[in-house]
Amino acid sequence: MYTSIYSFIFDMNQIQSVKKLYITIISMLVIFSGASAQEITGLITTIDGVPLVGANVVWEGTSIGTTTDVDGLFAISDEGIENRTLTFSFVGFKAEKINVGTLKHWEIMLIEDNTINGVQISTKANATRYADDAAKIEIIGTREIERAACCSLAGCFSTNSNVVAATTNIITDAKELQILGLSGVYNQILFDDLPLISGSSYQYGTGSYPGTLIQAIYVSKGSNSVLQGAQSISGQINIIPHAADETDKLYLNAFADSFGGSQYNINHAINKEKWNNFTALHLTTPANIRDKDGDGFRDIVRTNRVSAYNKITYQDPSNDKFKAQLALRFWKEKREGGQLDYNAAQHLGSTEIYGQHVDLIHGDQSLKLNYSLTDDVSLTFQSSLFINEQDNYFGIKRYQSEQLNWTSNLFMDYFYGDNDNNLKVGVSYINNTLQEDISLVEESDLFTYAGEYNQDYVLPGAYLEHSLYYNDLTLITGIRADHYQDIGLKFVPRLLVRYELSESSDLRFSVGKGIRIPHVFSERINLLAGNRDVIFEEALLPEEAINTGINYVHSFFLDKVDITLSADLYHTVFQNQIFPDYDREVSTAFINNFSGRSVSNSLNLESKFTFSEQYDLKLSYNYLDIYQEQIGVDQEINKFYLPFIPKHKVLMNNSFTTANDLWQFDVTYKWFSEQRLPDTQNYPEEFRLESNSQSYSNINMQITKRWTQFEIYGGIENIFDFRQEFPILASDDPFGRYFDPSFSWGPTKGRELYIGLRYKLAQ
Repeated sequence: MYTSIYSFIFDMNQIQSVKKLYITIISMLVIFSGASAQEITGLITTIDGVPLVGANVVWEGTSIGTTTDVDGLFAISDEGIENRTLTFSFVGFKAEKINVGTLKHWEIMLIEDNTINGVQISTKANATRYADDAAKIEIIGTREIERAACCSLAGCFSTNSNVVAATTNIITDAKELQILGLSGVYNQILFDDLPLISGSSYQYGTGSYPGTLIQAIYVSKGSNSVLQGAQSISGQINIIPHAADETDKLYLNAFADSFGGSQYNINHAINKEKWNNFTALHLTTPANIRDKDGDGFRDIVRTNRVSAYNKITYQDPSNDKFKAQLALRFWKEKREGGQLDYNAAQHLGSTEIYGQHVDLIHGDQSLKLNYSLTDDVSLTFQSSLFINEQDNYFGIKRYQSEQLNWTSNLFMDYFYGDNDNNLKVGVSYINNTLQEDISLVEESDLFTYAGEYNQDYVLPGAYLEHSLYYNDLTLITGIRADHYQDIGLKFVPRLLVRYELSESSDLRFSVGKGIRIPHVFSERINLLAGNRDVIFEEALLPEEAINTGINYVHSFFLDKVDITLSADLYHTVFQNQIFPDYDREVSTAFINNFSGRSVSNSLNLESKFTFSEQYDLKLSYNYLDIYQEQIGVDQEINKFYLPFIPKHKVLMNNSFTTANDLWQFDVTYKWFSEQRLPDTQNYPEEFRLESNSQSYSNINMQITKRWTQFEIYGGIENIFDFRQEFPILASDDPFGRYFDPSFSWGPTKGRELYIGLRYKLAQ
C-alpha cells in the first residue's frame, strides 16, 4: 500500500541531506552531554501557558514534595525514590499522576475542573503537548502561537510542520489550511468544537480569527471521532478561544508592519460566582500600495476588517450538574487588490482598470449545554448557526453569495466499568442553504459559466462511539449514518487504537472513512480569480475517501537533554474526488467526479530537543506523494501528480529564553522542494512556464522583551527577501484569455518587518 513511500525511504540520494542533519544533532548531544542530576525539574502551566504559582508536586506514597515558584518552575529530588510516580495538583484544576520513568525534565499543563469539554493533556515528553487520546492530537498553545507574528489563524502555524497555510489567490490573499498535503477542504475546521468555517466562510475564514483570541489549537491528522460529522478526511483543526476564567482580565495588542498595515486587539474577561464573560475586539487597517516586481499589480492586498466576539459561560459551583455556554461573533471585511491605479469607486467591474474586490459580512452564534444525570451519565447539546453574505468582483465577474448554515448535535455520554468504558450515542442535523450568483458586468466570450448555483440540503445523522481503556491499550470504535438527499444513507466507520509500549513510548493506528459535500466556487476561489473558463461535465457527488495512518512517539532523556521523536505515516485513497482539471485544455478548468484511483501518501519525521528550561530545538521533515492514476493513450496507467505540492519540506525552529523569561529569541527555517505547475505548453510562447517551480528556503526571526505587564516583540519574516518573480500569468493583459493569478508557489510579498506591543492585566 505504501510502495511509493517505501521506495523513497530507501532512496539514499533523496534523503542524504536530511539524514546528515539528524546524525549531526544526535552526535552533538552525545559529545557534549554531562552527568545526570539527581533531581526532577519542570514547569507547570495552564493550557494556554500561564505559569501556576504554588502548584503541588509530590512523590506518590510519600511526604516528599515541593511547590512551584513564581514562574511555575519546580525541582524535586529523586534520590532513593523507587515508585517513579509524581502527583501534580493545584486548587481548581484536575490532578495528574505521571510515571516519570528516567526523564529528568517535564512541562505539564493542568486542566481546569469546570470546563464544558475538558481535554486531558499527556505530559509525556517535555512540552510535546499531545492530548492523552487514541488519536495523535498536537496542541499548539499560546506561547507557541506567540513565537511568530500570528495576526490571524492562518499565521498560527509558522512553527508547525503538520499544517500549511497556502495562498489560493494572491490578489485577495485567500488562504486555506492544508493537512497531509491535501487541499484544506478535506480537513474539518472547528471553532470551539463547532463547524463555523465552511462553504462561503471557508476562503477568508482563516484570516477572520485574530491570533490573540486563540487559547489553543488542537491538530489531528487522519481519522478522528465521529462526533463532529463525517466531513473530516485528512484531519481536523479545532480552535479553542480564551476562557474568561483562564485568561488575563485585560489584554491589549497593537501590531504594525513595514508594508503599512496595522492591527489592534482588545480582550476583556469578567468572572463572577456563577458566570463569566469573555469579549474580544479586533481591527485591521489596510497596508500601503506597492509593486516591487513591476508587473503593474499590487503586492499587498488592502484589508479593512472589524470583528467582535463574546462568550458567556454559566456554572453554579454549589451544583455542577448544569453547564451552559453561549457565544456570538460578528465579522465584517473588505479586501481590495489588483492593478496599481485600481479604485473601486471608479473601476468596480469595468474593463478600464483590473481589480478584485471582496465585501463580506458574517455573523454566527454557538450554544453548548451540558447536564449530568448521574455521576456517570450526561447529556450534551451543541448548536451553531452562521450567516455569511458576500458581494465580490473579479475583473468583470461579479460573485454574490448568501449562506445560512445550522448545525446541531445531541449526545449522551455514559461511563461504566470503573470508568474503563465510555459510550457516546447521539444524533446530528445540518440544514444548509447556499445561494451563489455569478454574472458578467460587461460582455465577454471567455466565460460560459455565469448563472445561479444553489445548494440547499438537509443532512440528518446518528452515531455511536465506544471507548475502551484497558491497561496500556485505548481502543475507540465509532460509526455514523447520514442521509444525503441525492445518494441516500451513507455509513462512516472509524477505528482508533493507541498502545502505550512504555511510559515514554506510544504507538497509534487509525483508519476511517470521510464524506463531504463540495461547494466548488466558495471553496476554490481561484476559479473566479483568473480568466479560465469553468466547465461542469456532470452533476457532482459527495467526495469520499478512506484514510489509514500509523504514528509512533518516543521520549527519552540523554544526560541533560530531553528528546522526543515522532514518526507519522498516512495513506489516503479517494473513491470520489472533485479536483479541477487544469491541464486538459488551455485556459479551461473541467469539473467532474474523479472515481479513478487518487492517492495521497504522507510521511512526517519530527524531533524535539529540550536542552534546558531556556532552549529547545525542533526539526521536522515531510515527504508528500500525491497523485491520480489516469489511463494514457497507450492504455497504460500513468501517475498524474497534483500541482502546487512540494514533495519535500524541512522545518527547523529554535527558541531561546533568558533567565526569568525576560527575553525570548525565536528563529525558524523552512525549505520547500520544487512543485509541479499546471501545464502551459500549449499557451503562446510568452506565457509558457517551466513544468516545475524552483525550490526555495525561508528564514523568520522574532525577539520578545517581557516586563511584568508589558511585552514588546518585533521580527523579520523572509529575512533574505526571497520572492516568486512575476507570480501573475499574463499580468500585462488582465482581461485576456491567459490571465491567471493562481500560479502561486512561493512568497510574493518579500521581506517583512514588524513590531508589536502587548499589555496584560492578570485576574
